[in-house]
Amino acid sequence: MKSSENAVPTPTRAQVENAVRGILDVANARENLATRLQVAQYAAWRARFDEMKDLHASAGISDAKVFRSADSENTVVVLADIPDFPAAQAWAKDGWRAAIPADGVEGTPAVYFGANPGQDAAGGKAASDASRVSLKCMAHFRVTDYGKWHELFLVMGSSRAAGGWANEKIFRNSEDENDVLLLADIADEDRLRAWLIEDYMTGYPTATGADSGKFRFAVELETR
Repeated sequence: MKSSENAVPTPTRAQVENAVRGILDVANARENLATRLQVAQYAAWRARFDEMKDLHASAGISDAKVFRSADSENTVVVLADIPDFPAAQAWAKDGWRAAIPADGVEGTPAVYFGANPGQDAAGGKAASDASRVSLKCMAHFRVTDYGKWHELFLVMGSSRAAGGWANEKIFRNSEDENDVLLLADIADEDRLRAWLIEDYMTGYPTATGADSGKFRFAVELETR
């Protein structure tokens, strides 16, 4: 059988491994901050959030996007760029109140900051076993058809479990429902890396209508 002239060439394993290193490279990454909130009433909270957009830069973040849980309309995640760990830590401690409405937020937000596995969030000392267990993954990508992608996502549950994924939560951009954010617990970063490599080698993202996206290891910061 003749190959199509328009066929996309299959990447080599070395190329895929290099690509996976790139998408997990926190040092050169953007979108390293995810703040998960439970709000009493989304519409009222979102109106106040939009009124506070001019305050984002002064609070240390940029390019903030709001995502809503696929399971609960009042569970939201604000995904943003932040320059470094001290800024992220200040944000988690109280700085988020300067750019995200605190009124209507139920309980304490959960803040995830991109970090390299095996290091503390600041990128310094080696992490303890306890902190390694709490490693998170933030995956942000676009799909061409959310319904079709979600069907395949459910089918692939055992594959992700084998790759170290657990407690996955899906969020969709409030302005583009084909723009998807996943938050998950990751018990073993090596298994996730191996899963991503096999995922790309088999062409799974293309088959599901998803782009290559941005994957980040992350740690949960102490909030108040």
